[in-house]
Amino acid sequence: MSKRIFRIEFGNMGGELVIGKVDEQFVENWIGKSSDELVEYLHNWDFRDTSQPNDEFTPLPKENFNAWNELDDIEHANNCYSDAGIFVNEVKEDDLYSRDNEQKIDAYHLYDREAYFDEISKSDLEENLKDNIKGLESYVPVITFMSTEKGELGCYFVETDGEDFDPKKLAYSTLETNLSSLIDKVWYNKKELYINFDNSGSTGKGDYARVGYMNIKWHDKNKSEEDLKEFWDSYDNQ
Repeated sequence: MSKRIFRIEFGNMGGELVIGKVDEQFVENWIGKSSDELVEYLHNWDFRDTSQPNDEFTPLPKENFNAWNELDDIEHANNCYSDAGIFVNEVKEDDLYSRDNEQKIDAYHLYDREAYFDEISKSDLEENLKDNIKGLESYVPVITFMSTEKGELGCYFVETDGEDFDPKKLAYSTLETNLSSLIDKVWYNKKELYINFDNSGSTGKGDYARVGYMNIKWHDKNKSEEDLKEFWDSYDNQ
């Protein structure tokens, strides 16, 4: 049989998200303030009045700061929201982005990764940990920033040897953060698929930011092949 190509999309809402370490002074300055104020500052920080004494400046996130999307030493993701729906189209090689036979499907949620942090001040964090103050060593000051988009946000392709697309073979993981839950990784028949941005195009819908303290020991990093075995066992038993 001739090969068949299927395109998978996870809705049309999502965006780019980062989480990164910043200076403690920056977190203490912005904790409890509105996301709108913080976003405006991050977009316009280079217009500060440098004639004022240094101690009157709003502190930068870190030394040599340029832009929010560089604050990504903990996480950097660019994908759809995890609850925006899953859609599949069979396409032709000369028309990979057609929507002639779009179907909404369900897929197997393999696991989620958590990258949460506490949106509190250092003093409140110390108060919470007063019975285990040594645990404070695991916390670092962080920021998360998300630029929300609507439109074509990337897709995945599956090629079969003539067989129909089987939704039961599609699995995905999610990244859970203070600002959103995003699609993280995608597999078909246990083979990882990689996001394709060739036809991407979107419109900005808003920017959001938060600061606080993250317990690095609680950060779920990408799973190893060994880690995945237990999740595939559950998948096989569905």
